[in-house]
Amino acid sequence: MGLRFRIFLGMMAVVLCALVATGYVAYRYGVDAEATYNAQRLLRKEAALQRSLSYMLERMGGSVGQDSLALVFTDRICELADVHSLTFSLYDSQGRLVTTSAGPGSPDSTVALSLDARVLESATQGEGRTEIPNVRGGTEVVWPLRTGGGEVLALGHVHYDPRLAEEADWKAFLLRLAPVYALLFLLVGVLGFSLSNSIVGPLRRLSSDMQSNPLQRGQGKTLTYRWKDEIGSLVTSYNALLAQLEESMNARASLEREGAWREMAQQVAHEIKNPLTPLKLGAQHLDRAWRDGAPDFEARLKRYTQTTTQQIDALSNIAEGFALLATDGKAEMSRIGLPQLLQDVVYLHESSGVQLELPSGEVEVFADRTRLMRAFNNLVQNALESAPGRDVDVKVRLTCAGGQATVEVLDNGEGIEEARLERIFEPKFTTKTHGLGLGLAMVRAIVKGAGGRLDVSSELGKGSAFVVVLPQVDPTNG
Repeated sequence: MGLRFRIFLGMMAVVLCALVATGYVAYRYGVDAEATYNAQRLLRKEAALQRSLSYMLERMGGSVGQDSLALVFTDRICELADVHSLTFSLYDSQGRLVTTSAGPGSPDSTVALSLDARVLESATQGEGRTEIPNVRGGTEVVWPLRTGGGEVLALGHVHYDPRLAEEADWKAFLLRLAPVYALLFLLVGVLGFSLSNSIVGPLRRLSSDMQSNPLQRGQGKTLTYRWKDEIGSLVTSYNALLAQLEESMNARASLEREGAWREMAQQVAHEIKNPLTPLKLGAQHLDRAWRDGAPDFEARLKRYTQTTTQQIDALSNIAEGFALLATDGKAEMSRIGLPQLLQDVVYLHESSGVQLELPSGEVEVFADRTRLMRAFNNLVQNALESAPGRDVDVKVRLTCAGGQATVEVLDNGEGIEEARLERIFEPKFTTKTHGLGLGLAMVRAIVKGAGGRLDVSSELGKGSAFVVVLPQVDPTNG
C-alpha cells in the first residue's frame, strides 16, 4: 500500500468516521427524544383521564358502589379512550375487570380479566401509580381511583402504544444529511488526491534521483521544491549531501590520480634502474681496462656489447609493457586466423610439450596480431611456470559458440589462492619471484582492446584456467 493511497484512504476514513459518529448521535438523540416524548405524552393523557374520572366521581357525590362501576363508567371510559386514542380499562378494588374500551376483535381485546397480584399490591398499597413497560409493544399504567374518604374505589388501567415524534425521526435526519455527505466525500476525495500528489510527488522525484546517478547531473543542478516545509527541508539536505559527496569524490579522485602517478613513476624508475646498473658498471670496467691497457680488452668489449644489447632489449620490453598497459599507441587491427596464431604460439613452446586442441574450420577475430600473440604467449609462459621445480602439463583449447571464440589455457600447476586470485590482474602484482608484475595486466588490456574479456579460475594443488573470450568474425563476410 503506497503512501499516496494511505493518505487518500486516511482522509476518506475520517469522513466515514464522521458520518458514523453523526449517525450514532442522531440515533441516540432520536431514541432519547422519542422516549421522553412518549413518557410526557403518557403522563398528559393519564392526568386528563384522572381529572375526567375525578370530575364524574364528584358529581356522583364522591362515592359509587362496586356494583355500579360498570354502569356509571362504561360509556365515559369509551368516550375518553376515543378522545385520547388509547385503551382504557377499569378494575375494582380487588383487581377484577369491570369494563374496558377494547371491544371484541380489537387489538387489545385480550385485556386481562384480573390484575397481577404484585401490580395490584403496588397500585393499592405501595407507590400508587404503577407502570408496566413492554406489554404487547406498549406501556401499561395502573393507578388507584379514590373516594373522598381516601379509600380505593377502582383501579384505572391504560394501555399506551408509543408513537414516533417528528423531531425524533433520526432516519429522516440521516436521509436529509446524505446528499451533504456525498458532496463531502467527493470534495475530500479530490482534496485527498491533490494533497497526496503534493506529498508523494516530490518524494518520488527524490527516490528516482537517488536510484539514478545524481552526480552525473553536473555542478549547479539540484532538485527543486517550492515549499519551505518538511519535504523542502529534506530536499535541501539531500542537495547539500550530494554537494558534499561530489566534493569528496573529486578530492578522492584527485588523490587517487596523484597516487597512481607516484606509484607509476616509482615503478618505472625502479624497472629502468635495474638495466642501467649493469650498463654503468660495465662501462666503468671497460674504461678502466682501456686505461690500464688490459690485454683482454677486445673480449671485454665484446661481452659489454652483448650485455648492453640485452639490457636495451630489457628496457624496450619495459617500455612496451607500460605502453600496452596504458593502451598507448595505435593497434594495427586486422582479421586474424585464430587457429594459425595459436599454432605459432604453441610452436614457440614446442620443447615444453604444450598441447593444442583446435576445432575444424576457420575461426577469425579482429585484433592486433602482434599484441594478441604476445598476450597468449604470456599466458602460456605463466602456465609453464605455475609449479617451480617440476614439469607442468599445459593445454591450449579453442572452441566456438554463439558467435564467440573461447581460448582456454589450462595447467596442472600449484594453483592460486583465492585471496591472490582477486589481485592477479593488478599492475605490479605478481606471484613470481621475478618479472615486472605487468604481464596479466598487459594481457587483459590487449584482450579488452580486441573487444573481449579475460577470466580466471583456479584450485590449489590442481591448477588454473585462464579463459579468453573474443568476438568471432564471420569468415564468409568479406
